[in-house]
Amino acid sequence: MLLHKVKNGLVLPILLFLVLQVMAQEQTARVKFLIGDADLLPNGKTTWNKIALNGQVRQGDRIRTRLASRVELEMPDKSVIRVNENSIFDVSKLINDASGDEMNFTLWAGNMWARFSKAVNTRQSRKVESPSAVVAIRGTELEMVVNEQQTTTVRVFEGRVAVTSKLGQGEVLVESSQETEVRSGENPTQPRKFETQEQNRQQSALILQLNPLQRHYTDQSVIGRGIELTGQTSPGAKVTADGVQLAVAANGNIRDFLPAREGLNEFTVVAELNGETTQNRVGFFVNTQEPQIRFSTPLVAGILNRRDYSLSGAIFDPTPQDKVRVFINGEIVADVEGRGSFNRTIILNEGKNTIQLRAVDRSENVVEKSEVLFLDTVKPIITITQPANPNFLRNEPPSPPDKFINLKDQRFTQEIRGIIIDPEPSSGLKSILINGQPVKPRTDGSFEADIQLVRGENRILIQAEDLAGNIVRETNRVITIR
Repeated sequence: MLLHKVKNGLVLPILLFLVLQVMAQEQTARVKFLIGDADLLPNGKTTWNKIALNGQVRQGDRIRTRLASRVELEMPDKSVIRVNENSIFDVSKLINDASGDEMNFTLWAGNMWARFSKAVNTRQSRKVESPSAVVAIRGTELEMVVNEQQTTTVRVFEGRVAVTSKLGQGEVLVESSQETEVRSGENPTQPRKFETQEQNRQQSALILQLNPLQRHYTDQSVIGRGIELTGQTSPGAKVTADGVQLAVAANGNIRDFLPAREGLNEFTVVAELNGETTQNRVGFFVNTQEPQIRFSTPLVAGILNRRDYSLSGAIFDPTPQDKVRVFINGEIVADVEGRGSFNRTIILNEGKNTIQLRAVDRSENVVEKSEVLFLDTVKPIITITQPANPNFLRNEPPSPPDKFINLKDQRFTQEIRGIIIDPEPSSGLKSILINGQPVKPRTDGSFEADIQLVRGENRILIQAEDLAGNIVRETNRVITIR
């Protein structure tokens, strides 16, 4: 019975002690401020998560910031660490228990700024490491930068830090308004003074961070509704764009619309708080109208018999400050701003030629025209099979006495036979004329026609033309009737 009581008396204190130990060890940092996109890799995990405002960061977690992003962490002792853009930062240790009060961090790459609360006892330890250095801290405002060569720069604004090299030797004490540099494998450089005015300006309490806009807008609806501008400023700040006040939430989130017109749009965005101002320039190009093309020599589908084809015209774009490039078959032929002309002689190949004209403005609005031209420079070939002899003599007796007709008025019918070929590339036959009389060939190219002759010498003119305008004439054929 006594043992049972002892056990019951011991169990509750032990459980309470264990719970307090777990609670003491589970120290967390809070995301106090967030701009842009940043990710968190929880301890022991392999998947990155988006960081959320007021979210918790625990021992062993890793933070990754992207371009134009920033994360501010508030530590359990109210110290503040700001992880700037393009940085990788680890919360290596957050402990406050019977074993001590420790905060260790690692900056692998990028830039961080921190203001650590002053130590109140010897149990407190604050360190920031990098691939090349270890910085021991006691109530300090400082900045650390780690570049691509793993060189660490430590800059102290207030207080003092001890900087040692991970692979080198020696330690330096860096005081207020001093900086040191630690190259990988080398000793820290001797501390030197630096100007704090610019840094103080950068670490100002007033923040204005605008999310990037698209460079080009081609949707016509933006003319009416405007372009949405979002970002972050210090809570309580007034924000204007070219003097027009923008909507700002109580937490500093900016969300409003900028008016948009065709062409280049630029605005000066100003944030103002307690007499302090900061500003950014934003711009975008609105281009909702396609280029327009007018031809002096139009691109018309057809059949040609000349190798050189001249194409010319004018280009016009109604969007102010726009620029247009004109391409013919992929080759640039004109580069104009707003309005201009173009001309290009195209050398055609026998047969089918595809001509592609493309006009592209600076916002990738495109106008395209495509036509097919057929080049045929080969003349048709005529072969006469009857009469086969170019100089054909035909004897015809005079008329009977009872039907006396003047010899000059006598008419004779002569059959002409032959074949016509339109060699490849064939555009097709347009016409055949024998002494001005149209003749229609068969599908195989053969033809026959009856022509009227008079007594005496008859010169025969045979002409053939294809659809491309190639003409062949035969003029040396004579039929003589005696």
